[in-house]
Amino acid sequence: MTREAFVRLLRQTGRTLDVIQRWMRFKITASPLNPWRIQSLNASAFAGKKVIIIGPAQTVVEDLENVVVDGYDVIVRLNNGIALARKNPSILGSRTDVLFHNLVEHGDRSAGAIPASLLREHGVRFLVFPHWGFKGSKSRLYKKREELQGFQGPALMVPSTRFCESVRRELGGFQPTVGASAILFFLSAQCKEVAIHGFTFFQTPYLVGYNDAVATADEARAWAAASYVHDPVREKKVIGRYISAAEQRGVRVGLGANVRRFLSDVR
Repeated sequence: MTREAFVRLLRQTGRTLDVIQRWMRFKITASPLNPWRIQSLNASAFAGKKVIIIGPAQTVVEDLENVVVDGYDVIVRLNNGIALARKNPSILGSRTDVLFHNLVEHGDRSAGAIPASLLREHGVRFLVFPHWGFKGSKSRLYKKREELQGFQGPALMVPSTRFCESVRRELGGFQPTVGASAILFFLSAQCKEVAIHGFTFFQTPYLVGYNDAVATADEARAWAAASYVHDPVREKKVIGRYISAAEQRGVRVGLGANVRRFLSDVR
């Protein structure tokens, strides 16, 4: 073996050991035996509930025509979704029971600031960080938990590691977007009904006020692709499979007209 080959082997071995160490630390951190762990969002808490998931696509108002959002047991929003609801509560609903958020609150990739006061004001019961796994920094997760505890905010939770790992496998190793995480989580729960509105899978712009950095469909696709960890095309296929499975279990799945249209090529 040449000296160069030996050096490459050492470097590769070092990277492999680092990954193994990070994986082991995460497993210990996420273990149910760890009293300081981030609590898992329990799917059984939504059994028998009527759930509506409201996405930020420009089509959401059209999707919600003749829908009484506040009539659902559980209203789920994403990232900066509370800002949209506050502008138009008569259409988008007046409360938020569950908020899925990536906890990036500042900077060029901000998903919207969510201080504890805003979460309390909108009735948020559960703030969910969906990207739970051994990869990536957890610093903003623990920082947010500390902030919420200090200001009597809602519970900060994560989906179970089993759910997150299963979804990533189905996506071929890609990380689900925040919206896909919420949709797949509730479709896999034994809800009475799951209504899905305001999603076009990055094929239209967002509703004005959700993300000012995105004004066109092309920019929406570029925004999703910029991190190199998401694959919206794969997501649509997986969501289609979860819808079929949920319907077979007796869950009533309601799709907004535009959600159905943009999913039609995979169902």
